[in-house]
Amino acid sequence: MNTLCFYNSGSLDPKAFTMLGLSAKSDDTAIGYFGTGFKYAIAVLLRSGAKIWIKSGKMQYDFSIKKDSFRDKEFDAIVCTTNNGEQFVLPFAAHLGANWKMWQVYRELYTNCVIDEKGGVKLGTSCDADVCIFVESLELMKAHAQHDTFFIPPSTTTLAETALMRCLPKVKDSNDVVYYRSMYTGTKMDKPTRFTYDYKTKINLTEDRTIADVWYIKSHISDVWLNMSYAMLVDNLSLIADKDFYESQLETPYETPPQAFMDACKYLVEHRRSIPLWAHTAYTKAVPFGEKALQVQLSRLNQKKLERALMILAHHNCLIDAEKLVVCASLPNDLMGMYKNNTIYLARSLFDKGDTMILGTLYEEWLHETEHCNDLTRTMQNLLVDKVANLMEEAYENAQA
Repeated sequence: MNTLCFYNSGSLDPKAFTMLGLSAKSDDTAIGYFGTGFKYAIAVLLRSGAKIWIKSGKMQYDFSIKKDSFRDKEFDAIVCTTNNGEQFVLPFAAHLGANWKMWQVYRELYTNCVIDEKGGVKLGTSCDADVCIFVESLELMKAHAQHDTFFIPPSTTTLAETALMRCLPKVKDSNDVVYYRSMYTGTKMDKPTRFTYDYKTKINLTEDRTIADVWYIKSHISDVWLNMSYAMLVDNLSLIADKDFYESQLETPYETPPQAFMDACKYLVEHRRSIPLWAHTAYTKAVPFGEKALQVQLSRLNQKKLERALMILAHHNCLIDAEKLVVCASLPNDLMGMYKNNTIYLARSLFDKGDTMILGTLYEEWLHETEHCNDLTRTMQNLLVDKVANLMEEAYENAQA
């Protein structure tokens, strides 16, 4: 048997299939709102050779194609014949929905009758519901057989979610599309996804039910990952480090990630496991510098260089607490020194550049600590110029003595 019946309670006004752009769905939870989908479905079905008829109360509407012409060009008009003998031509031709596939027709009829109107779908030509849409089509039956691809079963476990989107186990044959309220949209990602993603709340759709604002998808999926549990992140962040996954290219958040995300990244980094660049960037941006700086021990020679520089500075009343000095394997942007969080960080490579460079770097970081001035500012310039002038004056006085 190749006949499907889509049914629901209530009544059917013929305007539902005769007036384009008319939609009676005012509920914000309804998927359809353009007032065109049902008309598209009728046209596509008839064009494919399917048989379609509707029963509503005592009325039955049968649809067929009739050849007609416009400006000397032949086209397929759609005719509706009622069980009381009335016949009329619909205000759209069978060419409507020229790019629609049969799975889109199935999706349209199911969302209209089952999801939006709280009805159902069954096999056969017998149905006692108020409104019954019968379709005899082998192609539509094939789409029905793939129902769990086009509509996520209600029993499917949500793995993680935000107010906008949820993350689910990968739906079989989903073709890496993003879903909308459990409905297959056809909006395909450019790489395979680790999970299936489903929009929970109303977003903008096109008339063929694809997602209109596709440029937001990556950001919304990023938010879902930031809200995953620690265990889920530990199990999956390393997997999506593979650049073949869509999730490897998500967006780095502007704000500090949740603690579970930070803890998972820390665990993976410490255990030398791969994580995607966006996650690593988010983690390192949020971690205090002192926690991620790789500290090193100075050789005896370099330790003496450091002590000498500190003594020279102390002679000029520039006192630096040695406990606040940390020598690192390297510093960001190839810096030689950096003052941050009440600590002076020095790059190991500084000690290869000579005593004067060591002394100058320490003095600069001491100014940052004591005078609270930034690099490349007028305040820093004035402090340095004044210091040079004082040293020149002191050298002059010493020479005259």
